[in-house]
Amino acid sequence: MNDNTFRTKIEPSEPVNEKVIGKSEAAVIDSKVEPPYLDYHREKGKPYIADYFGLGELWQDKVGGFKEELDTIDNYVKDEIEQGRLDNSTESVKELLKSIEKQIGNKTERVTIKIAQMAAFTNFLYKNREIKNNQSKYGGSR
Repeated sequence: MNDNTFRTKIEPSEPVNEKVIGKSEAAVIDSKVEPPYLDYHREKGKPYIADYFGLGELWQDKVGGFKEELDTIDNYVKDEIEQGRLDNSTESVKELLKSIEKQIGNKTERVTIKIAQMAAFTNFLYKNREIKNNQSKYGGSR
């Protein structure tokens, strides 16, 4: 007869103390989780780019706001996400914006200048990509 054991007795482990999370603690945990970039504006009430630059509610001011510039940057970022070149997370968008700042070479701390330069640069990148797409679509070796 063969003395092989196919089952082993499982010793009971120490009981696990599960902590019940109250509503206030759950709200704190949920508030730390960033929504995806494409849902950020809907969930937070302002675009992520406004938070990135620390504009608060000034981003939508009709007189001195940056709505047009932020829309330009936002459209470029959305296009990058929709084309699959960028993850739909605020962390990847933050890295992209830092990369653009580095490419521009902006050393100033003035947010107004940064926003204007980044909007112009993202507009340039977008138009450059359109030209490349049209060139590959319609041909041309020039």
